[in-house]
Amino acid sequence: MGAWCVLYRLHSFYNIYIVYRQKKLEYGPTKIYITIICAFGAFTQLFKVVYKYNAGIFDQTNDFPLHLCNIMTLVMPFILWYRWRLLWGVTFFWIIAGCAQSIFTPTLTESLPHYEAVRYWVVHAVIILGALYGIFVYGYKPTIKDAIFSAIGMNILAAFLYPINVALGSNYMYLNGKPAGKTFYDLLGPWPDYILVLEFVIIIFFSLLLVPFYWHRIKPAFVFRKN
Repeated sequence: MGAWCVLYRLHSFYNIYIVYRQKKLEYGPTKIYITIICAFGAFTQLFKVVYKYNAGIFDQTNDFPLHLCNIMTLVMPFILWYRWRLLWGVTFFWIIAGCAQSIFTPTLTESLPHYEAVRYWVVHAVIILGALYGIFVYGYKPTIKDAIFSAIGMNILAAFLYPINVALGSNYMYLNGKPAGKTFYDLLGPWPDYILVLEFVIIIFFSLLLVPFYWHRIKPAFVFRKN
């Protein structure tokens, strides 16, 4: 638990520092630096696949980068380099919602300095950085349309991955069973009921994420009704 707390604090300070520093640089260098950082995250993810395959220990049920956070790690360098606003808006909600569960209830079975533990925290640090970078450096603001597209996109991705899980006997995106250990999923009921419950959780969580960006509209209406 102590190591987890230290990692969480380092994770948070790292993202805050990078975003703060990048705001002080000109656009050209910031674009290069953030892409390099995100590309490093993608490299750590791909290195795991290549290493395990060459070592003969690759497990198709667990080692393909098909969990949501792993997928976003691979696409984030392109999102930030090409400034794909639409895709950033979609992945913003995936990142914040997915990483909240992954950080506070990590599914890790290894501890530092094991490579899997390093990869796990690097991956989540990089994609959270990408989400924050879009807001504080590029000036993006998540919208209701982004939240709707994100929810639809997540269901499309789940529909694509479910038959893959069935064919491989895997559990990517935890569609075919809960992750091992005590996680947020334990609060949602048994499989497959928790899949449906997650749909409502997504609506609530995405709505809460939008509140800070729509507060300037919500607050006057609230004050008016109160008076």
